[in-house]
Amino acid sequence: MQRTASQTVGPFFLDALIHAGDENIAKAGTSGEAMILEGSVLDAEGTQVNDAVLELFQADTAGQYALDNQQARSGALFSGFGRATMDASGKFRFNTLYPGAVRGANTVQAPHFDLMVFARGLLKPLVTRIYFEDDRSNAADPVLALVPAHRRMTLVASRDTMAGPSVWRFDVHLQGKHETVFFDF
Repeated sequence: MQRTASQTVGPFFLDALIHAGDENIAKAGTSGEAMILEGSVLDAEGTQVNDAVLELFQADTAGQYALDNQQARSGALFSGFGRATMDASGKFRFNTLYPGAVRGANTVQAPHFDLMVFARGLLKPLVTRIYFEDDRSNAADPVLALVPAHRRMTLVASRDTMAGPSVWRFDVHLQGKHETVFFDF
């Protein structure tokens, strides 16, 4: 028996995985703090990776995850899941809500997003988290505590001030000096 050769992810994403509006996790009228998460995916040299696809999973403002994403996507105001590609300027954008802290049996996780990155050249998606600068609960987050202190900033989005909903900036660095911390799953 011969083994099948390994293949990288893509480049089929755009046609097969993306549907209009997938980046809208929270629809108009959803209660909670509306926010925008935007950024770029960068390679080791700092060049934008313009054909990456990102999947974002998050809890709602009460810290609860949607149990059935299909049901949530079919009409609820908040799905807890979104998918985005890069736009013409090389940026991704999610329209969502600021998540709540997630409570477990004996722990509380700081507000965060779970992010999967798909891109050509990857054998499997990369998994990371996005936390928020100046959130006091970051200091007690059990997952963030596993990351060496000097690398934690690669997991933190910064707030950009402007009118309207708050805008948070987070760039994914696939390699290099500022490489984002990625988790095994």
